[in-house]
Amino acid sequence: MKKLLLLLAFPILGVSAQIEGTWKLAGQAGSLAVGPALNDLTWFSSSLGDVTTRACLFDDSIKFAPGGAMTHYMDGSTWLEGWQGAPEGCGTPIAPHTGGAATYTFDAVLGTLTVNGLGAHIGLAKVNNAGELTSPAGAVSSITYNVTFSNGGNTMTAQINFGPGWWQFVYQKTEVINPPTPNVTFKVDMNQYAGPAYTGVFVNGTFNNWCGACNPMSDANMDGVWEVTLPIGPGVIDYKFTLDGWFAEEQFIGGESCTVTNGGFTNRTYTVVGDAVLGTVCYNSCTACVAGLEDISNQVVSVYPNPSNGTLAVVSNSSTILNNITNIMGETVMSLNGNESSINIANLGAGIYFLNFTVKGENQTIRIVRN
Repeated sequence: MKKLLLLLAFPILGVSAQIEGTWKLAGQAGSLAVGPALNDLTWFSSSLGDVTTRACLFDDSIKFAPGGAMTHYMDGSTWLEGWQGAPEGCGTPIAPHTGGAATYTFDAVLGTLTVNGLGAHIGLAKVNNAGELTSPAGAVSSITYNVTFSNGGNTMTAQINFGPGWWQFVYQKTEVINPPTPNVTFKVDMNQYAGPAYTGVFVNGTFNNWCGACNPMSDANMDGVWEVTLPIGPGVIDYKFTLDGWFAEEQFIGGESCTVTNGGFTNRTYTVVGDAVLGTVCYNSCTACVAGLEDISNQVVSVYPNPSNGTLAVVSNSSTILNNITNIMGETVMSLNGNESSINIANLGAGIYFLNFTVKGENQTIRIVRN
């Protein structure tokens, strides 16, 4: 079977290749359904039990090859009905609905599939564009279905108006197409970091279950910018940069342009749609480090370890005044003297708190976690 090509980095199949491959009726309830109108399938819908009782139909496969060749494999047995002059149930295929070679055309723009050849069909043999057969002698040589694709191109839904209503057949590709996982490159500039010493920078997020040291970054050229490229599936991710696993982490107040707050935790956020190289950001910032700033130690307070259930070490300087610690309600739970080098939070209950301080008359906050 031809290997299908994927375009770009998204799970979108080339339109000419969407139909190509081998298909079987999906082994689920509703694979065969009929009703009075399009998407109103209230007259009949196959059950999950029918996958077993009609196994001779569900194991039939249809291959659409490049160039328009179609092959219907019935393996000597399929589902028969009374209009074929046979008891309803599994049995030897009855001419001309015996499968084998046929041809097809697929119009991706119109979303139509036409099968050609006396007795050629998908779904149920009796259903065609003029109605339902009452005997094999009425078999037609061409049937057109409306088709749509979902599940990354692995599911095909075929619908046909047979006059009094609509039949729907749901097929599943036998060889599942897995779109390539996008690669995302993260970069963080540590040149203006003034906290405690560290040996490694890591990226943690929803994509690695906040595992700590699973995804180390590197600074191969020793320019202070650490980076890593990771395979991450499409969707929204939350993440942040940490030091030496969870020894220290970025601290955001909330409301920053690159962050989102969920469950009391504020992290960076990004929507993965394909391969991407994210812009280099300054540690604990949504933007790049700005050259020419005065020593960042005049503006930042670092605390570690965070989370903690005991004593927090505080790194600051003489221009920093530590004010207090408040809870998420804004209530003061601990007053500070202004120049502490450590803070014991063992007496606080587990939860999220905020260390409030002043740098050159500007009020700032760091989130701390008592675990």
